[in-house]
Parts: sequence; C-alpha cells; structure tokens
Amino acid sequence: MTKSFDDITLRNISDIISNMLTHTKITEHLSGAGISQSQYGTNKTDRLFYALKERQVQDRCGNNILAFVVRLLNPKRYNSEDEFEKDRTTINEKFLYEGIEIDKTGQARQVDRAKTISEAKSRSLKIKEKVHGIGINSEILPYCEAEWLKENYFHAILEITKSVAERLRQKSGYTSDGADLVDDCFALGKDRRPMLAFNTLNNQSEESEHKGFGNFCKGFFSMYRNPKAHNPKILEDTQLSQMTEVLVVATIIHNKLDNTYRTGLK
Repeated sequence: MTKSFDDITLRNISDIISNMLTHTKITEHLSGAGISQSQYGTNKTDRLFYALKERQVQDRCGNNILAFVVRLLNPKRYNSEDEFEKDRTTINEKFLYEGIEIDKTGQARQVDRAKTISEAKSRSLKIKEKVHGIGINSEILPYCEAEWLKENYFHAILEITKSVAERLRQKSGYTSDGADLVDDCFALGKDRRPMLAFNTLNNQSEESEHKGFGNFCKGFFSMYRNPKAHNPKILEDTQLSQMTEVLVVATIIHNKLDNTYRTGLK
C-alpha cells in the first residue's frame, strides 16, 4: 500500500501534470483511472489537485494517486523518448522525496527518500550516470554538474568544453587554448615529434589516427564552444538533448586522453 501523499506533493504533481495535459485530456485520464472530478477548481492544476486529494481521502492511501501517474507515464503514450524522459525526470524530482521513482518502463518502484533539493535533482536527471549507454568520464563531472543541477544548460555546455581544454593543458604543460592548444599538443611537424601521443606513430595508420584525433578535438571546440561563447544566450536553443550530445563527444575525447602520454620528444 502506498502511503497518502501530503498536500505539497499532491500540489507539485498536479502542477507538473497540468503542463502535460489539456483540460479535455485531464477529464479523459481521470475518468479512465476511476477518479471522480471535484466540484472545486477551474484551472488545470486545481482540478487535478482536488480530484486527487478527494480520492486519496476516500481511499485512505495513495494507491490510486500513484496509479494515475503511472497511467500517464506509460511509454506507449509518447512519440519520442526525449519527451517521455522529460516528463519522467520532472515527476521523479518530486516523487523522490516520497521514496518513489518511476523507472524507464514507466513503472513505480521504492527507493531511498531524497532529503535535499540538489539530491532530488541529481538523482532524477537521466544524464547523471549514463548518456545513451555511455558512461560519462569522471573528468567532466566537476566542471558541469553544478550547472546542470540548476538546469543552466547554456553554461553547462561551456563548462564541458573547458574540461577538455584544461585536460590538454594538464597533460602537456602548455597554457594556450582552442585550436592552438590542440596543435601544440598533437602537431607532428616536420620532425614528427608531437608533445602528446596515444600510440607509437610507427606506421601510416597510427599517424592517421593521431592526426584524426587532433582534428576531432579542433572540431569539438569549434562546434560546441565558440558558437556558444559568441552568440547571444537568448538566441541559443540549449536544451538537455544538446547538452547530452556534448557530454557524449567530450567523453570520447577524455577516454582517449586517459591513454595519452607525453612522448618526451619535446
């Protein structure tokens, strides 16, 4: 049996669901869940709040409230995974205070209760541990975690790119930036003596891989850092999906840098 939810949780959940459904859909889903509409409330949030509260008082438990939310978060209702994850994350941020989490299949499970705002946010974010099945490199998290907990994705993207630049400086000892830093670290030059390498550079294939990684790093800075730094923030569509993309690319770079060393040739 699910314990009754307090008014704060009911209000929070009602507010979230009100942004997911139209008035018509609210009526449809309440009816489908066997929850009577209340005579109180005219806006969407109040309609949901009073209907859910009255059913909970009638049941003396929160079973039907949780069942209603699970009904709404049925993956079959969604046309895209991003839309489903957005709604699931937002609801989980509130449910975690109750020791409840909606999993990726749309089912509820018991978990440890969250006690702070940052804990609830971090545990509800699907990018906390995994991004599309790729583990986030540990070198990235200290740079951007505070920003994404605040849902400040614009600055989180900038911080992620900084993590790559700083890692290159730490590895090489150089203080340059951007494309110049990449050249300082990986350019072969006429004498074929780079500062950093991740293979022996003993054949054409290894040289091509070396050069390709350098170009990949330059493209990363050009594509993700420079446009964000030079364009007005208000014009940038820095949504969660874009930040996860940057996290994936930065992780590829950091994973390669994990096995990159100073050659001792410079």
